[in-house]
Parts: sequence; structure tokens; C-alpha cells
Amino acid sequence: MASSQQGERKIPLERGTSEPVEAAAATSPGAWHASSSMEASSVVSSPMRWPSVPVITKRPGCQILERFNDSAMEDAYEDLKMKYRAKRERQLKLVTLDPHVPRSCMGNQNLLPVRDSSTKTILEGAKVVISLSSYVDGTLMARSSGFFINWDEESKVCTVLTSARLICSKYSSMDQWLGSDEYSPDATVYAHLLDKDETTVPAALLHYDRHFNIALFKVDVDSCAKIPSFSSEVTCGQDIFALGRDDYLNLTINHGRVQFKGPSMFERHYYMYTGFMTGQSGIGGPIINFNGQVLGMTNVLGMGFIPSSVILHCLDMWKKFGYIPRLHIGMKLSAMKFLDPIHVEKISRKCNIDSGLIVKEVSYGSNAEKRGVRAGDIIQSMN
Repeated sequence: MASSQQGERKIPLERGTSEPVEAAAATSPGAWHASSSMEASSVVSSPMRWPSVPVITKRPGCQILERFNDSAMEDAYEDLKMKYRAKRERQLKLVTLDPHVPRSCMGNQNLLPVRDSSTKTILEGAKVVISLSSYVDGTLMARSSGFFINWDEESKVCTVLTSARLICSKYSSMDQWLGSDEYSPDATVYAHLLDKDETTVPAALLHYDRHFNIALFKVDVDSCAKIPSFSSEVTCGQDIFALGRDDYLNLTINHGRVQFKGPSMFERHYYMYTGFMTGQSGIGGPIINFNGQVLGMTNVLGMGFIPSSVILHCLDMWKKFGYIPRLHIGMKLSAMKFLDPIHVEKISRKCNIDSGLIVKEVSYGSNAEKRGVRAGDIIQSMN
């Protein structure tokens, strides 16, 4: 590397090169590959090199670091290190070299056989998945995901479906049947779009429903990707992906299977479950199958989601009536199919029934109670 002859000035070198610092600096342009605005640069950039301290070779295979014996050489060494760090910092601002992008489930070995096809499906579906944030008196209340379900080309208005938790200001109880959660429909809501500049635009509330925990907003969008179709066929054990956006607009991807279980007595009847946990920012994102069809929407912290059959029914009533009416049956029910087969077999032997809904609780004064329905009964059919 540097000469070891006595009395000769030692010049710090850049690691990986035999050129002195001054020579390397003279041939290395000051411009870098891309600017902070992510625009490509046509200026040639030198490779990244960490400066190395000169060494003295005492004998073959034995080298020692040369101590700086003048301030000019030490200043040159420190200056080169600062230039290296500054250039590296600029490079890491490029989206192509961003080291902070989170990893998804797509590295799972179980997904290798479908990695290419499912990645294509996910990237297509991600085009309509956005992030939303709500504010009350200028203070951030919640942030969640949402997705476009309709776009009017003439008015340039998109309809966004998300969870009503976006505007829920207080969660009072784990028992969702109490209906004690508090909502702020007048909250200021913004949609964070996916264009190059990550534009933020106001989102106007169209409707929200406390029971089904869904909300609809309208957003002005100049253009929109292909709106995904809904599939009402959701079966237990089916492979699914859940898409969402984190606080930095990074896409979140979770993979699992629809769980073979029903809601507890504290949860809504319409819930179905995934095999993974969903955080606050992912709530409101779509559940899709391997064909990209929407099977539901995550709408609670944890593993619960609302299936597409319920969503479609709610959307249909909202279009017809401008609101979502709901009949109260006055009962809490549990499906027999979610019981262990041993329990199902015992009920079948004792009652000659192998499918239906088990009545867990009957509301006092309800029509069901007046008609003689009691806890422990099995409902085989309705109407």
C-alpha cells in the first residue's frame, strides 16, 4: 500500500485502491447517482471506499499501522471519512437502497411453490390499498388501512372501505355486545395516496355502522387501479393474504388460513378468523385469496375479520336505504361445526342432530324468549 521508506510522507489510502487520497479525490466526481428527490443522475459516481490508514511493512506478513506525523495528513484522512459517511447517507435515502423496508411473510418456505404467482396477485391488489389517519382537534386519533371498492371516472371520486375503528375514540369494554364504544364521526380524516409524492387528501365520511364496524369514505382521485372483485365463498382452512399499510405507507402482507372456529360470547357473530395477528395500522385492509378476490376485511385488533358476504350485504342495504338496518334476534349463537368432533358425536347420539346453531344466551324480553327459545337449544333452520 503506502511506501515504507523512511522520511517519505505517508498518504492515507481509500480501501480497495492503490491511489493516494488526493489522486482518488481528483478523479472522483462530487455528484452522486441520485438526488434526494429520487431522480436519476447521469454523472458517473466512484465506488464506495472506506479510507484506510497507511501501514509499514516490517517483514512479509507483518504490517503495523503508521501513526500520523503531520496535521495535514490527519485532516485529509478525517475529511475522507466524512465524505464517505455523507455519500453513504445520501445513498440510503434512495428507495432502491433503503435498508429500513420491513420484510414480509413471502420469505416463508411454505410459500415457495406459489411465490411468483402470489406475488403478482399481491402487487396488483396493493394498488388499491391505502392508509388513512383521523384527527380530533389536530391530535392524531387513529391510523388504519383501507381499500378502494369503487371509482367514478366522471367525478373522479373513489369510495374507500375501512374499519369504523378509524373514528372510534374510546373502547369501553371487551364485550362488544354492550355497544359502549364511542365514535367521533366529525373527526378530520385524511387519505394517504400511493402516487410518487405520497399525496395526502381529505376523506369525507359517507357512512359508518357501529355494529358491523365498517366505514365508507369518499376521496378525490384522478385515476384508479383496477377495482378488485368480491368473492362471497369463504371456507375454513382456506389460504388467505391480508394486505395493509404501516405508518410509513409500506405494504404489509400476512399469510394464513381461515381458522376453524367461531367468535366468543363477547364478540360479534359474523367474525371469522385468520391465523395471524393484525395491528392497528393494518385494520381496514382487505383479505384476499390467491386469485386476488376480496374475501373480507380485517376490522379488529387480533385475528378477527368480517367476511365478504356480510360486507356485500351491508353495501347493498346502504345503496338501497342510505343506511344499514339490522334486525335484533335477541340471542347469542355458536355453530356446531366449530365444536370438537367428540362433542358433535355426543350431541348427535343424544339429540339426533349433527349440525345447527347452539343457543348460548337469550335476551330477556326478546321475541326469541317469548317464543320459548332457551339456552342450550339448537336452531336447525330459519324461516
